[in-house]
Amino acid sequence: MSENDDKTPGNGDDSPGEFEAFDGEEEFVFVPSCVEVPPVFHSFLEEGPFTKCTVCEAPLDEDGTQYLIHKAFHREEVIFEYALCLPCRARMQEELSAESIERINAYLDQYDMEARSAEMLVDRGPDVSAWLSHCFITGRPVSEADEHHIYAFCDGPDLVFSGLPLAIIGDVNEKLNELLSQKTRDRLDGFVDEQFGLPPELKQPIKDSPVFV
Repeated sequence: MSENDDKTPGNGDDSPGEFEAFDGEEEFVFVPSCVEVPPVFHSFLEEGPFTKCTVCEAPLDEDGTQYLIHKAFHREEVIFEYALCLPCRARMQEELSAESIERINAYLDQYDMEARSAEMLVDRGPDVSAWLSHCFITGRPVSEADEHHIYAFCDGPDLVFSGLPLAIIGDVNEKLNELLSQKTRDRLDGFVDEQFGLPPELKQPIKDSPVFV
C-alpha cells in the first residue's frame, strides 16, 4: 500500500485528508489512517488473516476489498468470529427491520464514533491494542469482563481507522440486543445457526450480540 492511498470508507474530494493544514513552524507528526491487520483480528480457524468472507467465501485479501470483522471472546478464548464482505453486509441489512437499524444507530450516535476515532489517532496513534483496551460504551477495562466483542473495518490486508476498531463488553451487548425487533433477532439467530456449529452453551451469548450493520 502506498503512503498516498486513502482507504477511509466513503472518502471523497471533500473529506479531510490524513492530516490537517499547518504552517511551517508547527511540528507535524504523521499518523496513518490504516495499518496491517494485527493478529488480534486474525482468524482463529484460518490461523492467520481472514482470506474469505464467512458467508459467500469471496476473497478478502486484495486492496479495495472492504469488509467487517467481528470476534467474540470468553476471557481469552475465541468463541465466535466472522469476516463479512460489504455486499453480504448490504444483503443482511435488507433482511433486518428498519426499526432495529434505526434504534441501534441512534444508540451508537450518542457516543460519536468518528470523533472518538480522530481523538484516538491523536492520543494513542495506530496502536490497535490501545483502541481495544476499554469498552467503547462504558469505558470499563475489557480485562475485567468475562465476555467481550471486538470489531474492525478492513480493506484487503489493512485495518482502517474509521470509527472502528472498538471493543464492547458482554453486558453492553445485552443492552443493544434489547433494541432489536423480534424479526431482527430471528434473522441474526439464523445467521449464527447457518454459519457456526456451536454447542448450546455458547450460542446464546453470541445470539445476544447484534452484528454491527
